[in-house]
Amino acid sequence: MEFTIDREELLQGLYLTQGIVERRTTIPILANVLVESVEDGVSITATDQEIGVRRRCIAKVKKKGSLTTGARKLYEIVRECPDGPIVLRTLENNWIEISSGKSRFKIVGLDPKEFPAMPSPAHDPERRTLTASSEVLREMITRTLFAVSSDDMRANLSGIFLETPEKGRLRMVATDGHRLSMITRPVEDGSESGGVIIPRKGVAEISKVIESGDAPVLLAVQGGIVHATRGDVDLAMRLVEGEFPDYKQVIPKKSERRMLVTAELLLATLRRVSTVSSERTRGVKFQLESGKLEISSTNPDLGEAVEELVVEYDGPPLSIGFNAKYMIDLLSILPSETQVEMGLNDEVSPGVMRCETDPEFLYVVMPMRL
Repeated sequence: MEFTIDREELLQGLYLTQGIVERRTTIPILANVLVESVEDGVSITATDQEIGVRRRCIAKVKKKGSLTTGARKLYEIVRECPDGPIVLRTLENNWIEISSGKSRFKIVGLDPKEFPAMPSPAHDPERRTLTASSEVLREMITRTLFAVSSDDMRANLSGIFLETPEKGRLRMVATDGHRLSMITRPVEDGSESGGVIIPRKGVAEISKVIESGDAPVLLAVQGGIVHATRGDVDLAMRLVEGEFPDYKQVIPKKSERRMLVTAELLLATLRRVSTVSSERTRGVKFQLESGKLEISSTNPDLGEAVEELVVEYDGPPLSIGFNAKYMIDLLSILPSETQVEMGLNDEVSPGVMRCETDPEFLYVVMPMRL
């Protein structure tokens, strides 16, 4: 195989593979990328057998074929090359030569026939699809991914739950058992269907693909695999097995007390007060009274902190504890001027946080004993 490709084009294709290839693997081929000649250029593929990505790149192919070599080393070499054309060609025993300007590299490759196949979306009656803009998906992922559980022992919480509760509406839900984030947005072509769980790593890779621009993304679910296609990029990933919790049971039906505060103000206060909280629990106490909120933290090993801020609140006094990190995680992704409404009932019931101008997004955080 031999082809010439612009450095930036090759770099973009290799960039999408870096989060997928295995750093430590007992199967050497999984640390590689597969480069194949296709119509009008080449395709670059990487997989860890759970998630796969393929990007088509414009290139001038002199000799058709395929090659496979270490994804990270090839990326490092291309990243350091000067702008301009790069030539790749295969040598004997699967070695690969890379030419850029006056630089020449020879790196080890493997037999491309050993590379595992990546599933491709097929058209059949059981295939469910929807189309969403990149901008919509970016917002939805940003507002849910941080709440996904990092506990691998709870597999059914290790991804984002995705469903279309009604035609033309897409919902994403994430929870780690201590907090829950849910957002619903309009999409194209999405018919009502049950939910699936997309793995955390797969969602992170989708974020890479859609990190800029507003091109539409086609999502297709079929046979335990979800495909995401945008332009010249195809992503395929196995769905998380297991049943997602009934998230609707976690959301309080109503809130008897309501507090309104600016996201920027509450975030800054929580960051200051939580500096002396326990590193394990990050506990802070909310003391609400008419027109004001006092946030405090006490740590026998460090000391204490207290700060008072003006809020909109006219309910009876309430004292309740929360994990500051759970609130900081949310407030950090909201525009600073956002008016955040927090619905509360009592000291043992969850708090519900909403953006005053966005009724289709909510965040539930469980209280804690201090």
